[in-house]
Amino acid sequence: MFDNFTAFITAIDGRKIAAGRDGWNLPLEIETGHRTLNVEFNRGVFYAKGRLEFDAVANAHYELKFATDAELFGHNSYCNFWVIDTATGKTVSMVSKDSVEKIAEASAR
Repeated sequence: MFDNFTAFITAIDGRKIAAGRDGWNLPLEIETGHRTLNVEFNRGVFYAKGRLEFDAVANAHYELKFATDAELFGHNSYCNFWVIDTATGKTVSMVSKDSVEKIAEASAR
């Protein structure tokens, strides 16, 4: 029932990332230029999926960030995703606000 909050990248420019959730803390190489990231959040039976776009520059390091109300007694309604430049702490992507769903509800559709 209790699980860690985990946000991770599932694809870069449509190319799937094999590590998936288990690789949430592994560095990924991102080529310079306009990039699209598919991202996912998991906690127990709750998940959210989002999509982020940003312009990657040479020699920069980026980090996926998230905020959610998916708590034990929370509303479990949203997850915001965004990318920051770790050198400056500045947000380099738009913020994607996505709905949190239960895995059981999603598979029933």
